[in-house]
Amino acid sequence: MTTGKRLVTGRDVILFDPHTPLQQQRGKFSVVYQGRSLRDGRTVLVKKLRHAGDADLSRYRALARMRHPALQRVIGTAADGGDRYVVMRFSEGEDLKSYLHSKGRLREREVIPLVKELLAGLHYLHAQGWIHTDIKPSNILLYNKNDNRRDQRLHARLLDLGEAIPLTGPRPPQKPFAMIYSPPEQVLGAVALICEASDLYSLGVVMWEMLTGEPPFRAGHPASLINLQLNLPLKKKRHIPDPLMPVILKATAKEPFPQPPARYSREERREILLAGIRKRYRNAREMLEEMKGSG
Repeated sequence: MTTGKRLVTGRDVILFDPHTPLQQQRGKFSVVYQGRSLRDGRTVLVKKLRHAGDADLSRYRALARMRHPALQRVIGTAADGGDRYVVMRFSEGEDLKSYLHSKGRLREREVIPLVKELLAGLHYLHAQGWIHTDIKPSNILLYNKNDNRRDQRLHARLLDLGEAIPLTGPRPPQKPFAMIYSPPEQVLGAVALICEASDLYSLGVVMWEMLTGEPPFRAGHPASLINLQLNLPLKKKRHIPDPLMPVILKATAKEPFPQPPARYSREERREILLAGIRKRYRNAREMLEEMKGSG
């Protein structure tokens, strides 16, 4: 690529074609392009944020300070007129959603190291003061380390930190979320209750799907799906090894709502949600230690 739009981000200049977005990376809130760094020639991803302001870029600049192999690296940000852009690391690979759709479920010996890597990434992210809040198969990249012929197994990396919120301090308003993978506190809009255990809930649901090849909940009506999400524990399936099912159940623990949530006061809903959160792993390190005993 020798022509196109140029973005200045830090000490680098990024070149990309604004007329050719990546088809699978077009969404309501952003559109993604493939670009190139003019400083070192590396391929990057350029994410154009829709309906974003300087506060969004400030959050991304804070995230750009993080470095962990299980987290997609944010390289920098740029503003061009009224448009806001984020430049991210590009990695060869396939997202988990596409992988499961094309190849089916993963085997136990594949799932355990992948989940351990993701937990290590979450432990680092949480220690830096952030919660991902958007863990789902399409936000997990599976890739091979092509520079190491002796390491042929799949590795995992969490993508898209764009919905991350601070662990402490003021919280932004409710962000978009994926219903099936989101914990009850996120489903009911209790933003103040979202914590490390919320990310672990989402990872537990993804872990279940890795092993079975299908999502745990299906419903034709949104209200029915919400009811399942709030009240139904994940079921044991024949492809889920016995030692891993207790890990999944603890990660995705919740306190059921005997009546529809709207019939409870705000404080009553809060207490039910907190009771569910207390049943889960408190942090990624705790879940990781239990995973180490599984293989």
